[in-house]
Amino acid sequence: MQTAEKVIQSIYLLPEEEKEKLAYHLIHYGITGSPPDSPEILDLKQWQDAIARKPFDLNQASEYLGISAVTLRRWVKSGRLTACRAGRAYTFDVLDLKKFKKQHLTSTVGES
Repeated sequence: MQTAEKVIQSIYLLPEEEKEKLAYHLIHYGITGSPPDSPEILDLKQWQDAIARKPFDLNQASEYLGISAVTLRRWVKSGRLTACRAGRAYTFDVLDLKKFKKQHLTSTVGES
């Protein structure tokens, strides 16, 4: 039986050029969705929703946003971004981070 571990192991054995092709397809279809004529392998929406249910910690959130943990803490303290806090630990709702990133941290091509 084919398992994720076996597939990952075989990916490591691929030539670098083939790994790049695979990475391109995974990223491209992860963003745009699968082409309509491709067979359904994985319910991407369900998979993304499952990931989004698990909150990010401070390090995961700062990495996702492409900023330092210090900057993220400052944004939370200033009210720019919301987080749950338990003691010194922060947790962030993934869907809130995604919406924030789309609204505040992305720019369109050709924008100066």
